[in-house]
Amino acid sequence: MRDLLHFFPRAYEDRTRVLGVSELQEGVKATIALRTLSSRKVPTRGFGKNMFEVRATDDSGVVTLKWFYLPRGMDMKFVAGAQFLATGTPKTYRGNLEIIHPEISWGKSADLSKPSTGANAPAGATAADPAATDPLNAGRVVPIYTEIEGLPSRTLRKILWDAFAKFRTTLTEDIPNRFLAKHGLPKISDAVFDIHFPKSAADNDQAIADLIAFRTPSAARLIYDEFFKFEFLVLRQRLQMEKENALSIGLNGGRQAVEAVEKDLPFKLTGDQKRAIDEILADLAAPHPMNRLVQGDVGSGKTAVALLSAVAALAEGYQVALMAPTEILAEQHFRNASKLFGTKLSIALLTGRTSKSEYEALLGRLAAGQPTLVIGTHALIEDPVVFKSLALVMIDEQHRFGVEQRRILREKGVHRSGESGKLVNPHFIVLSATPIPRTLALTAYGDLAVSLIREMPPGRSPVATKVVRGAGRTGAIERVRAELRAGRQAYFIYPLVEESEAEGFQSLRAATVEAERLQKEVFPEFKIGLLHGKMKPDEKNAVMEDFKQNRVQILVSTTVVEVGVDVPNATVICVDHAERFGLSQLHQLRGRVGRGSFASFCFFFTGTSGSEATRARLEVLEETTDGFEIAEADLRIRGPGEFLGTRQAGGLPFKLADLVRDREWLLVARDDAMELLKSDPDLRLPEHAPLRAYFEREGKLQGDRLKTS
Repeated sequence: MRDLLHFFPRAYEDRTRVLGVSELQEGVKATIALRTLSSRKVPTRGFGKNMFEVRATDDSGVVTLKWFYLPRGMDMKFVAGAQFLATGTPKTYRGNLEIIHPEISWGKSADLSKPSTGANAPAGATAADPAATDPLNAGRVVPIYTEIEGLPSRTLRKILWDAFAKFRTTLTEDIPNRFLAKHGLPKISDAVFDIHFPKSAADNDQAIADLIAFRTPSAARLIYDEFFKFEFLVLRQRLQMEKENALSIGLNGGRQAVEAVEKDLPFKLTGDQKRAIDEILADLAAPHPMNRLVQGDVGSGKTAVALLSAVAALAEGYQVALMAPTEILAEQHFRNASKLFGTKLSIALLTGRTSKSEYEALLGRLAAGQPTLVIGTHALIEDPVVFKSLALVMIDEQHRFGVEQRRILREKGVHRSGESGKLVNPHFIVLSATPIPRTLALTAYGDLAVSLIREMPPGRSPVATKVVRGAGRTGAIERVRAELRAGRQAYFIYPLVEESEAEGFQSLRAATVEAERLQKEVFPEFKIGLLHGKMKPDEKNAVMEDFKQNRVQILVSTTVVEVGVDVPNATVICVDHAERFGLSQLHQLRGRVGRGSFASFCFFFTGTSGSEATRARLEVLEETTDGFEIAEADLRIRGPGEFLGTRQAGGLPFKLADLVRDREWLLVARDDAMELLKSDPDLRLPEHAPLRAYFEREGKLQGDRLKTS
């Protein structure tokens, strides 16, 4: 029953105002009072079913209501003269107004058993008014729920009303009273009832606006409740990790080794890079495992930070593993490490392309405990790979790995100390080239300490960015041609590998088709290469090598080049159907150019028929190259689920709370949860017993889902 009462509305509709047919605006949802003129069943082609059509009026005009799937028995109610309220979005079809699948509230003829009196009945309603005889669905601000197949919202409202009548008293408090009093929040039973059946606000525009925006005290109570419990679990996970054991690294020459290597670097570290390394070295020196997220913009130098951190462990005789999601990225890290360290450190590459002899030799070195930095792909987590002294685990683009994959690699470093007999855990660093807004970092990655790298290394050229619509594509192509003639290289990115007839994809350009067209019709004098996810690893690597060596001047690709491709000579990138990508992904793609000293250009192609919202979204990329600003905009637009990807978003169990809209409540709840953890981490005090009971009942499941490692 608790799950039913906590099935919260996703939105609200203002049905306090009943419009006339003559007042309807196309595309604007409205409620109108109507009487039936006629009804009929109309055969439909291809569906094998009849459409049900009702013509109705309020004397100011006529509107047609249509259903392709009509609830059983509903057609019998639309007798001539029957009065009802209809709520829906009108549109014009062949010169006539119509509404598809409106929600209906009946007049006196309705047979729904309903509450007829009390504070929740609309003010001023009379017995002859449909709003009076159907007060759950008309004449008020009405909750809208996520659709459940076979269960219309109006039926769900009735079920919830009856459930509250019987079970409202079963909703008990589990948040400590002092926190509720501190913020002036209502009781849980009142808040849950009010979120489903808000008090009438017919004469108060501000009250309606607050309700629709989830700014009422009841909404605040439930949002705080979700954030508080979530943050308690996340912070407790972090505190528990601080109780685990790890090797203290850096006290026996490791820090000095990092300082010596830093002096020999062919470039100077930025202030943010130095700060991140200091934070990591401080964590490594502690006797409990480091659990740190290093996040920074494209080209901010995260890899250099990670590799220098590895020096501390290697210098003291330990092993380090760096796992990347693709062979291209793993090989790039290996090349960078080899350039930085030369033969001073033992570095190995382990991917699906590693030869059998190299593979077996590496397994022997790792099993023997030889200090080695192993850079690889998923091959690192295979059973034959055994580390004797793995002290530091690093994962790049960690959101591309599942929780289980990260756990397996980490557990390869767990061993029992010969001195103390205690289990010792490896230190853990995750890297993200997608800047993560603070609210997400506090939730999805809340058990990680965070190092930010916002400062860009000197020498990176700015990337001029333009959103291109329609005829503007010609000018962009000419800029590409000019860059190619100057000896530079270019990327063309497409959303599909091959053309598709699937709904919504027919008009999209595909990489395979466009590569051929560009070669034959647009750039016949230049060599074009094709790269996409369906190619075999050897084919991908051959194409990338040709592009790096400038044997291929144009690389046509899907988003497989989003990360891990570093070609300083590439100065222009064109992304087709840019409206199909998230802002952060487009920013990552833009980061493929501007990696050298040459002026660089980025063109985002989009259709002329896109909405104003789509245009405004893409123009964010014209206005800023700050990945953190773009990430915040992306989070506001797409929400946390799409921003993080479904696997990670699955760990955010919010029913009502929204990370963007409610970020202030998130920070308040986090502070309160930390206060409680410091005063009573095991919830042993009597006043904390209800919260302890909640976590014993439901918290372990959530806790397991929230772990990022």
